[in-house]
Amino acid sequence: MSNSVRQDIQQLRGLAILFVVAYHAGGILPSGFVGVDVFFVVSGYVVMRSALRRIGEGKFTFSDFVGQRVRRILPALGLMLIVVISLSTWMSSIVSRLQTVRTGVFAALGGANLFLYRFRPDGYFVSSEKNNALLHTWSLSLEEQFYFLFGLAVLLIVRFAKKSRFVQLATGWGVTLGLLSFALCVASSSRGIPIDSSFVEKALGADLLDAQFAFYMPITRAWQFLIGVAIGLHSRIDHLSRVGSLILRLFGVSLVLISGILTPEDDFPSLWALLPTIGAGAVIIGGDSSVRVAGKLGALMSWLGDRSYGWYLWHWPLVQFATPYSQSRLALSAAALAALVPAHLSYRFLEQPVRSKAFFRQRSRTGWLAATCVLVPLVAAGFSSHPEPSLDEHLDVRLGCVYGEISRLGEDGPCTLTISDSRGAIALIGDSHASHLSEAFVAAAHDLGFDALLATRANSPFLYLEGVARDGGDGTPERIVQYLIERNIDLAVIAQATYPISYQDGRDWIDGMRPVIQKLTSSGINVVLVAESINVGADPQDCSALQIRLSLCSADVSRSTSQLLSQRGRIQQEVELVRESESVVHFDSATYLCPDERCGLRRANQWWWRDNGHISVFASQQLSEPLEIAIAQALDMKS
Repeated sequence: MSNSVRQDIQQLRGLAILFVVAYHAGGILPSGFVGVDVFFVVSGYVVMRSALRRIGEGKFTFSDFVGQRVRRILPALGLMLIVVISLSTWMSSIVSRLQTVRTGVFAALGGANLFLYRFRPDGYFVSSEKNNALLHTWSLSLEEQFYFLFGLAVLLIVRFAKKSRFVQLATGWGVTLGLLSFALCVASSSRGIPIDSSFVEKALGADLLDAQFAFYMPITRAWQFLIGVAIGLHSRIDHLSRVGSLILRLFGVSLVLISGILTPEDDFPSLWALLPTIGAGAVIIGGDSSVRVAGKLGALMSWLGDRSYGWYLWHWPLVQFATPYSQSRLALSAAALAALVPAHLSYRFLEQPVRSKAFFRQRSRTGWLAATCVLVPLVAAGFSSHPEPSLDEHLDVRLGCVYGEISRLGEDGPCTLTISDSRGAIALIGDSHASHLSEAFVAAAHDLGFDALLATRANSPFLYLEGVARDGGDGTPERIVQYLIERNIDLAVIAQATYPISYQDGRDWIDGMRPVIQKLTSSGINVVLVAESINVGADPQDCSALQIRLSLCSADVSRSTSQLLSQRGRIQQEVELVRESESVVHFDSATYLCPDERCGLRRANQWWWRDNGHISVFASQQLSEPLEIAIAQALDMKS
C-alpha cells in the first residue's frame, strides 16, 4: 500500500475548510458548517488506512497509533490554545473571555465538546455562543475521542481475531455501531428522546436527548467516522475505470456543494448530515492520486488541504478577535484570510517537523510532547484574569446563588453570608435585577448587623402570575418566599425586571408582584421594593479590553438622564404598590447612578453599567450606603 499522500483527499480537505471558513466569516456560505462533517469522514478513512498498513506489517500497537495521533493533533492545537487563551484577556469581548478560557481548558483535555454541551446547552448555532473564540475546538475534541476508541477497538480485534478475519470482524462491528449511532443521531435531533434515568439526566443537565446532544456527542457522530472507516476497509479505487471514478467524484462533490448551500441549522445533524457525509465518501471512493483536479485550481486546493488543520485552528479566534471592532463580512473575511499566515507557519515549522522527524517518534518524547501541549495551556488559563473587574460577574453569581436552590440558603450554605453577633437575617430576592445589587446589599446588611441571604434567580420572573408558569416557571418564587417566612427573616429586598406581562382581563406586572409582597408583609417581614432599572441601550461587554483602552468602545458614551428616566414605565405602579402597605419602602437608585444631566456609562475610568439593563460591580458597591438607609428605614417600621 502506498504511503504517498492522496492529493484528491487533500483537495477534499481544501474544499471542506473553505466551507467552514466561509460560514464563519459572516455567513458567506449559509451552510458551510457541513465542512466539519466532511472532515469526519476523511479522518475515519485516513486512520483506517494507516491502521491497515501497520496490521499488514504486523506492527500495530495502541501506543504507536495514539502517538501518531498525538503528533498529528496536539502540537498545533496546544500552540493555538496557549496563544488564544493568553490574548483573549485583551482581544476577546469581555462577555466571551471567561467562556473562551474555560473552553480552552477542556479543549486541552480533549473534552471541549462535552463542556459546551453540558454547560452551554443553547447550542452551537445560537448567536450568543459564537462569541467564544475557542468554540470551534468541539470538533477536535470529538475527533480525539473517536481516535482513542478506534485505537482500542482495532487493538481488541487484532489481539483476539485471526489476521485473515480482521476485515470481516471490523466490518461487522463497524456496521452495527454505525447503524446504532445513525439511528440515535436522527432520533435525538429530529424529535428528541426523553431521559428516564435521574442519574443520566443529572449528568447531562437535560431531560431530553435533542439536536444539541446529537451535534456534540461522539456517540451520535460516530457513524460519520465509521463511513470513512468502511471505505478504508473496502474501497477498491484501483479497480474503477476513469469514467466511473469521474462520475463518483462529480456526484460526491455535487452532494457536498448542495449541502453547503441548503442544509438548515435547525435540528442539524439529523438526516441532512447524510448529504456531506455520503458526498465525501463518494469523492474518496472515486478518486486517487492520479485522478484529481488539475491545474492552478487543483494546486490551490491541495495547498489549502495541506494547511487545512492550521487554518481551522486559527481562523475562528481571529474572526472573534475582529468581531468587537466590526461585524461586517468584509472585516470578518479579512480576519479569516489573515489566519492563513499562522496556519502556514504552523504547517511549515511545527506540524511537518513533528510528524516527519524520527526524533519525535520515540515513545518518551511523544509523552513529553503530549504533556507539554496539555499542561501549558492549562497554566495559561490559570494566569488569565478579568481585564475590567467592574464588569465581572456579581457576587451572587460567583457564589452560585442564582439558581433558586433553597439548599444553598441554609445557615452553612454559600448563599448565606453571616457575621458575628448577628441581629437576624435579611434576604435579597428577585431575578438578575436583584443580582446586580449583591455587593450593595451584602455591605448594607452587614453594616446594619444582619446576616445576608442571596436568594436570586437569574432569567426567571419572581412573580406569582400563572402566566409565568406557562412560560417555564416552576414555582421557585413561592418556595423561596415560604422558606424565608419559615426562617423568620427580618426583611426582604425585592428587585425584579418589569416584564411586559399583560392579560386580557386587565392584570399587569403589578398584579404579579402584589401577592409576593402581601405574603411577606402579612408574615411580619418588611420589604424594600427596588425601583425599575435604567436601561442605557449599550453593552460594554461587547467590547474587548484593548478596544476600551483605545477608547474605541461604542458603549463608552453618555445619555440624557431625563430621557433614560422617561423610558421607565412602571415607576408609578411601584409607587402605588408601596402606598398599599406601611411595611414597604421604595428604593430608587436613579439619583445615585445618574446624578447629572448627562449619564455616562463610564465615569472616572469606571464602568457603571455592565450591560444594557444591569449595573456594574463598581456601581453596586457605590449603592451600599443609600440602600442601607432604605433598609434601615424599613426595619424601623417594625419598631
